[in-house]
Amino acid sequence: DQAVPSTQTARAVPKAKQAARDSDMDSDDSQWDMDDSEVSSSESEDERQVGFSRWLKKAPTKDESSVKKTKKDRSQRSTPAPAAQADEDEDDGFTTVGKGGKVAKKVEVTAESLNKHLKAIRDARGRKGTDKKETVVMLDSLLGVAGNALQRCKVLMTLISAQFDESSGQSYMPVEQWKRSQSSINELLSTLEANRQLSIFETADAHDDDSDVAYAGEEATLRGSVVSFIDRLDDEFTRSLQTIDPHTPDYIERMRDSVPLYVTIARAQSYFERAGLQESLCRVVLRRIEHLYYRTDQVNSQVEAAAAALKTSGESRIVSGGDIESVVHGLCTFLYQHADPLLRMRAMLMHIFNHALHKRYYVARDLLLMSHIQESAHQADINTQVLYNRALAQMGLAAFRLGLVREAFEHTVELMSSGHQRELLAQGVGQMRTQQLSPAEEQLQRQRQLPFHININLELLECVFLTASMLIEIPFMASANANPETRRTATCRVFRRMLDYNERQVFLGPPENTRDHIMAAAKALADGDWVAARDFIQAIKIWSLLPDCEEIKDMMASKIQIEALRTYLFTYSTQFESVGLDDLATMFDLPRGKVYSLLARMVYQDELQASLDEVSGVLVFSRANFEASSRLQQTALMMSNKVNAFADINERMFELKNNGGQAPGDRQGNADQGGRGQGDRDSRSNYQRGPGGGNRDAQRNRKDGGAGGNRNNNGRNNNNNNRRGGGNQQRRGGRQ
Repeated sequence: DQAVPSTQTARAVPKAKQAARDSDMDSDDSQWDMDDSEVSSSESEDERQVGFSRWLKKAPTKDESSVKKTKKDRSQRSTPAPAAQADEDEDDGFTTVGKGGKVAKKVEVTAESLNKHLKAIRDARGRKGTDKKETVVMLDSLLGVAGNALQRCKVLMTLISAQFDESSGQSYMPVEQWKRSQSSINELLSTLEANRQLSIFETADAHDDDSDVAYAGEEATLRGSVVSFIDRLDDEFTRSLQTIDPHTPDYIERMRDSVPLYVTIARAQSYFERAGLQESLCRVVLRRIEHLYYRTDQVNSQVEAAAAALKTSGESRIVSGGDIESVVHGLCTFLYQHADPLLRMRAMLMHIFNHALHKRYYVARDLLLMSHIQESAHQADINTQVLYNRALAQMGLAAFRLGLVREAFEHTVELMSSGHQRELLAQGVGQMRTQQLSPAEEQLQRQRQLPFHININLELLECVFLTASMLIEIPFMASANANPETRRTATCRVFRRMLDYNERQVFLGPPENTRDHIMAAAKALADGDWVAARDFIQAIKIWSLLPDCEEIKDMMASKIQIEALRTYLFTYSTQFESVGLDDLATMFDLPRGKVYSLLARMVYQDELQASLDEVSGVLVFSRANFEASSRLQQTALMMSNKVNAFADINERMFELKNNGGQAPGDRQGNADQGGRGQGDRDSRSNYQRGPGGGNRDAQRNRKDGGAGGNRNNNGRNNNNNNRRGGGNQQRRGGRQ
């Protein structure tokens, strides 16, 4: 009864499944090379063999070899060769074979079937095993089949995305692929300029049907993002500049593509203005400013001229022409009015940088102060913080070029005192002693780095900072030595540390680098030798990087003369009763009017305790300067102050020792509260005697007699009343 259903089930199995099962059984037999007869024969042979010979390798018998050969022939007959199939399909014997031996069939693509093939390519995008190069080739062929502008735009958008996907996973996009992508974007912009009724934006409806075959020039919209193509193209260009060695000809060759890229950005800006896409327009305008703000007006004028020669679209409403300053101002003003806060902040910082680059310091300072960016810059993203640091550094350089030493120092002191100038300006990854960066963090910092041609020269920035610090710190040190009551906190600790290290050196050779020249000039300035200080500063070669280096050298010579005069007066004011203005003018090679105005300002600001005699032309010092007439006397006064401090500390320690660890002030306070005082010291003896000490004293008084006891008690009471603690305090202390 149980065998009947199994027989019927076996009959119900289709023939194809039965054949597959038979083939699987044959393959299993061929895999293991063993059937029932072989198993039985092997078992019988194993039973006959005993010991170690049972596990030795045996030579195959004739029956086994014939069985294996039969199964091998059967498996070869079950799988036909793909080459034989290809020969049967093609008569000439040559055919294209794809993966797995499949014959590639040629597909005829027409304008009617373009959407179907385009949809298939889009669906296959991102899948595993999709050949990206083959996808680009297929899209190129579809571009040639496009019958109208609408189909052409659809194919171009898919082609640009595929071209960017082709370089994914690489450090940067190869130059040839980048140029092909730029050509495709320019072709898309040209198509949109020629067909103004077409527009592309992110929220449009998708056209995946075949209705675009009959397109006849009416208004139509396509779903896509042209600004994302511009952003990706610009980012790939920046990434390539980050990766290529800047000291090789390849970097210069790559830099030549910046002008065509700028033209593409300007064309995209014109399209967004015409289409009325406000958000995309703000993003592309910011991209255009990023290519202009770090260059001088001379370079930007050449770029604008080349862009005007290559540009085919009409004039922009944002930029009305004129000089480069008006172009940058128009672009930034547009973002101030229409962009979101982040883009507005970045545009403001770029505008400040551009003003400072062209020596318009006061305009840049007013923009920075009115915008209040310094209050919210620490909350922005890292790229915006880097831009803020760059703007401050450039403002410091601009202030120094104008002779504003104090402003230049204030703009650069926080940046240069941090010790991480490269990281803060995104110009490299410094060596940190206390912190070890992980590979992911280091790679992230390298991705934030700016291209080499945008960098600010760190050696020039350090030279400006140290020179400004020297002109501020050396007179301050002289004034602190002349007047001990003034504060001695260093204005610039970095400069003071460098100067102290330089003075501790046993042997000092001639200055070699920028820092050595400034330290030598600082020591000469402190000694009053302004000629040597001027020569050391003017011998620095880094000044040649500034466009107006001769004017800057003359300005620094004048500043050194003035600060040398101030240092001389601070140092030797205690040695003179009066000094003539003509002598000072001759000594420091300054006009008499300049010397007079400088001395008047110093007297007015209480930097000198002196008065000016206009009739005789003499600076008369007051008696207050002679309180510390020499450095020896200053040292003696300092020593006497320290000795007095030590004596005071010694007296306090002695009082603490005598009072049982309590200061006199604490003892007085406790006595006023009635808790402790002199009575504590009197009652401490009673406490040490134990609870019976008072009874023994009373018995002794009775033995001595009433009169003596009364005299002792009266004397003790009088003494207790004279003490600050009082009788109640004494009894309370005795109980304690």
